[in-house]
Amino acid sequence: FWNHHRTTSPTDITIIMAPTVLVLGAGLVSAPGVKYLAENGIEVTVASRTVARAEEVIKGLPNCKAVALDAGDAAQKDKLNELIASHDLVLSLLPWTMHTPIAECAIANNKHYASTSYISDAMQSFDDKFKANGKICLNECGVDPGLDHMSAQKVFDEVHAEGGKIKSFVSMCGGLPCPDDNNNPFGYKFSWSPRGVLLAAIREAFYIEDGEEKKMDSTPGNGIYDKFKIETTVPDVGPKLEKVEFPKTFECHPNGNSTKFKDIYGLPDCHTLIRGTYRNTGWCPTMKKIKEVGLLDETPCEDELKGCTYAKLLAGMVGGSVDSVRADVAAKLGLDASDAILDRFEFLGLFSTEKTADAPTKLDALCKLFLENPSFRYAPGERDMICMHHTFQVETKDGGKQTITSTLIDYGIKNGDTSMARTVTLPVAIAIKKVLTGEIKNVGVVRPTIKDLYQPILKEMESFGVVFTEKTKEGW
Repeated sequence: FWNHHRTTSPTDITIIMAPTVLVLGAGLVSAPGVKYLAENGIEVTVASRTVARAEEVIKGLPNCKAVALDAGDAAQKDKLNELIASHDLVLSLLPWTMHTPIAECAIANNKHYASTSYISDAMQSFDDKFKANGKICLNECGVDPGLDHMSAQKVFDEVHAEGGKIKSFVSMCGGLPCPDDNNNPFGYKFSWSPRGVLLAAIREAFYIEDGEEKKMDSTPGNGIYDKFKIETTVPDVGPKLEKVEFPKTFECHPNGNSTKFKDIYGLPDCHTLIRGTYRNTGWCPTMKKIKEVGLLDETPCEDELKGCTYAKLLAGMVGGSVDSVRADVAAKLGLDASDAILDRFEFLGLFSTEKTADAPTKLDALCKLFLENPSFRYAPGERDMICMHHTFQVETKDGGKQTITSTLIDYGIKNGDTSMARTVTLPVAIAIKKVLTGEIKNVGVVRPTIKDLYQPILKEMESFGVVFTEKTKEGW
């Protein structure tokens, strides 16, 4: 219906050009969003440093083309500007460090901008410029951030409309293997480099608990893996599993900066606000010990690692011997030699007398083991899972207490799109379509915590089987 509009005169035809979107990045999550846009009559250009990846993303789709572009190359800035100038909206699926300069190009060319990443201070500073242009700068519109905001804000708004108060909000989300395909002792699979996931062990986390702002960091005893908790309340609301039962427990810990969301969500009465991450049982204590033994060290030591077996490396790190490396590591870490954590070390290859740790740093040597072991990658037919669970403690208008939960369990499609890819790029694609059709009229720097945004996106996501199940019970 985009292609033309015929007026009352048969010879007077007004051509209406199809809306156009430039997608920067052709990574593992891009395909579902590109497909949605193309199948909704939008002309899509996918630009990637590796044009073959872009060509694979658009294969078989209408209204699409692939171009080669390294958006981070200063020598290609003119080409980037030309591409942005020739499209109605630019969607950045590149690393977050690239978002600010791309948004600046969108401003300079008077175009809409979208991403699935968090709004940085630099991005927020563009609010007035996008408003002056009458354009939207939509961010945090994926899964986490994205669907987490939308599903939570829906409940916040409903509670407030009834005169209630949100006293506590805890939100956890994990991208994990589908339980049917959770077949390694770490309970995790990597779709890209494990480096970022492993370094979570030393990242800071800020949250509010019982009215007090708290912080976790790399200080011994105060890390996210020192203070993780066991979650036992996630209901099995997803599609029926084929091989196993849904897990009864997950490990969880705060992640990122939750404190700023008290104002963003409009929760003046909230005394506990924690946004965090789910992992399968065993991951957190194992990562804690991997950190303690020193395997997250990024200090260059290529000469030390060259030709060194992992058993020799570990023995040297704990002051033990290759022959008794498991027992020596156990003693150093305060573990029984039969502990399941050491079984995971063994499974990974950290006690191997054959594999060599050739790498620039100890962290890279650790990453190498995860990358070389096929059980940490999704095999054909295996599925991933998005598990998201919100818990709201509500004080009702009459002073009563209620607990509301909102849960999403979504699995990938066998030999098709992953749940991660669908839940990251479908929400932003839905929003883009509605921006270009005029259904979404918001301008400036926004996230989908506004009813005009979250309501239509959540509704359409249900047509893809991405459904939040809400339950209410009396008391906290």
